[in-house]
Amino acid sequence: MLHKPQTKLNQLHKFSSINRWNFIKTGLLIAGLAVCFMMDRTYFFYPPSLAPAWNNIYFDAVGLIAGLILITVGVFNLHEDRLVKLGLGVSVAFLTVLIVAEFFHVFGAGYYRFHPIILFEFYAIINFMQLAFEYDPQD
Repeated sequence: MLHKPQTKLNQLHKFSSINRWNFIKTGLLIAGLAVCFMMDRTYFFYPPSLAPAWNNIYFDAVGLIAGLILITVGVFNLHEDRLVKLGLGVSVAFLTVLIVAEFFHVFGAGYYRFHPIILFEFYAIINFMQLAFEYDPQD
């Protein structure tokens, strides 16, 4: 009888380390994407009327802050609900806007260089869904 709760505790500890690594990994991904877009101010070009909005430095700064929040949550194993939800929500919104902008380029301008990037960002969104599913605020 005493053995069963201890086994469950070990399983929770195992998932916690995986969960921490996923937070760090996805935080690095989001922060890296934001820094890349900060460096290249002409990355998005189609449609020309939306190019200034796609390449806005404030949008990239929001992505960088969201990535840093996720890295902090993973490194320090924080279980603050609002902080985790803020980091996950803003990061998913950041990736979704990037995917929409890249779809404009692929289907509107015929610029097919974005196909691998779009697939990579879909993987990241699936990883966010896994993080949200595994996250347990009571640990």
